[in-house]
Amino acid sequence: MKKIELLAPAGNMESLIAAVQGGCDAVYLGLKQYSARAFAGNFSHEEFIEAIQYCHLYGVKVYVTFNTLLTENEFNQIKKEIEFVYNNHADAVLVQDLGLFSYIKNIYPELDIHCSTQMHVHNFAGVKYMQNEGAKRVVLARESSLDLIKQASKTGMEIEVFGYGAICISYSGQCLFSAVEKNRSANKGMCAQFCRMKYFKEDGSSFKNGDYVLSPKDLNLINEIPSLIEAGVNSLKIEGRMKRKEYVYLVVKTFREAIDAYYNNEQYFVSEERLKELHLLFNRGFSLGHVFNQNVENRMNHYRPNHMGVEIGVVKNYKNGRVQVKLSDTLHQHDGLRIINEKEDIGLTAVVIEKNGLFVNQAEKGDLVWLNCSEGKPVINDKLHKTTDYHLMNEINREIESSPRKINISIDFEAKVNQPLKLEIKDDNDNTIYFESNYICDKAKNAPLEYKDVVNSLSKLGDTAFQLNHIEGVLDDIFIPKSILNQSRRDAIQQLEDIRCFRNTRKIISEEKIDLQPKEYDFKKLLVYSKQPIDDANVLNTYDLETDIVDEKKVDGIYKNAILNEVGCLYGEHEDCIGGMSLNIMNSYALAYLLSKSGIVSSILSSELNDNQILDLLESFKNRYGFKPFVYKFVYGKRNLMIIKEGFLEEKVNAMSNFHGNIYKLIYNNGNVFIKESEAYHGDNLYCDGSYLILDDDTQNIKALMEDIYEKIYG
Repeated sequence: MKKIELLAPAGNMESLIAAVQGGCDAVYLGLKQYSARAFAGNFSHEEFIEAIQYCHLYGVKVYVTFNTLLTENEFNQIKKEIEFVYNNHADAVLVQDLGLFSYIKNIYPELDIHCSTQMHVHNFAGVKYMQNEGAKRVVLARESSLDLIKQASKTGMEIEVFGYGAICISYSGQCLFSAVEKNRSANKGMCAQFCRMKYFKEDGSSFKNGDYVLSPKDLNLINEIPSLIEAGVNSLKIEGRMKRKEYVYLVVKTFREAIDAYYNNEQYFVSEERLKELHLLFNRGFSLGHVFNQNVENRMNHYRPNHMGVEIGVVKNYKNGRVQVKLSDTLHQHDGLRIINEKEDIGLTAVVIEKNGLFVNQAEKGDLVWLNCSEGKPVINDKLHKTTDYHLMNEINREIESSPRKINISIDFEAKVNQPLKLEIKDDNDNTIYFESNYICDKAKNAPLEYKDVVNSLSKLGDTAFQLNHIEGVLDDIFIPKSILNQSRRDAIQQLEDIRCFRNTRKIISEEKIDLQPKEYDFKKLLVYSKQPIDDANVLNTYDLETDIVDEKKVDGIYKNAILNEVGCLYGEHEDCIGGMSLNIMNSYALAYLLSKSGIVSSILSSELNDNQILDLLESFKNRYGFKPFVYKFVYGKRNLMIIKEGFLEEKVNAMSNFHGNIYKLIYNNGNVFIKESEAYHGDNLYCDGSYLILDDDTQNIKALMEDIYEKIYG
């Protein structure tokens, strides 16, 4: 049975080393650009080469994240990055953009492609479609249930699921909140985390369980690993490219223990001590998420959106910039702390701990201590939380450094008279090195070399990545200088390292395979999403034609005159269909890919594009394929800022507001909640032949609006 893969995050080289030493099977990392974690440390080209060599030496695969949407200009730049990681032996790339998916598949057919969760694959139809298109793996939406995971795994496609860490409250790839409100696109790795901000009822009053109504707890499926393995999951993913190395190491180590226990037919549950350590490293509270059908109360943390640590005491007094605390757990000097305060939480560090009038470096449960607290004003009964455990951090770092991961090898040697010293070294990955020294063994004139001396010299693997599992050989009555034995061992081990670190050269195809012709179709210049039918021959009223953006039960379909809004809708038969705005078409390659599919005649472009980017897209398309495509630009309406499965509140409300008084209407549909834009977007259309409008129940004066749009189109 092939073991489930343990996939770890690597935001920088320190975290990558921690992940490998913790026992991961693969890491995912990003270069300095085009990664969905733009604010992680990420890797320069030089660091990437070092990372590849380090990981491959230990038998760990490296997946590179190119999981963002790309404008035309960015697409031309990313080509060089893809070529670089390909030539430097990346094992796979994670992709969101359909254009990039198509490009890599055509130009680099031997490079494995994993469909990022940002691609919004959340049903059986989407998995089947990407399988047919040649994807190696799909990272299922975090909202996927265990039943869907089982169904998807039966296709034969590799299925990756998140098992631990922070989760998005909205379906990934469909969140526009940050892009619309702050011009920081989550689809370009620059999310401003509007899910971690305060919101209120429409009238400005607070919700009953807290103000952070969009903030979910962190996922923790460590104790559910048997169910995930038996469901057919191929890869279990840990979130955390923004997290520090200690977090990465301990989470990976814990998952490694749990996975290995399963395959050894042993039961495993996280101990209370380890769970406490995990809480200390980072937590917003833990949940089993949608995978195991957790309800709103168990999925959400409306109380606080940040790292909670563990509670270790309660405030008893405060005066002159010092706070007195009654401890309920151990406190060390230099621990990081937070006082949970109604007005604003107060951060502090236990630089000085005073107990019974004496300065101490540690205090225990039941102790009454004074701490310096120069900022904020805590009040009696405020809770004290430990957010960083100084001793735990030091202990983890010592473990990373002192317990390096080792690779088992066996050595067979042959040392015969008048022949070179011969070594055969095998590793645990079926690699074999045959080495012959330049030195010819002489017959011993006096005392011959003893067998144990040869074994001793060849066994000195020192600070290499290897440890000796078995050694045996044939030894005549000969003499070999120990320097020759040692150098032969070093040279042979270097050859083994080289084989493990590098992959064979793969082929590159230097031209695209897509051949496009203009589509024959009676294009309408206006697409209007409206419940009210618009009686006009020049308008295509799309309300009854729009497919759902989220349909977890979709298997396949026959689509005619439909607006296709998610990858699952591409699986099936099509006639006169248009790609929807939520497919995130942002460059000419993505558009060409979509138009190459039978029965798809046009697309609504991503609403995140500006006019100059649209012009670049259209000009590049025309230069490459010889004609200008008929496409639509979003010009009016309230977009979906988030799409949330099964809601985020126990109570049903029609709207929410933020600090600035913006009102966001909530729409409930098929078990999902849609957060609508606070004000209708209204923009021009300078370059596209068609315009797309969203009209809802709140739209005012539709007649005047339509007249304005007509005037801009027809003059």
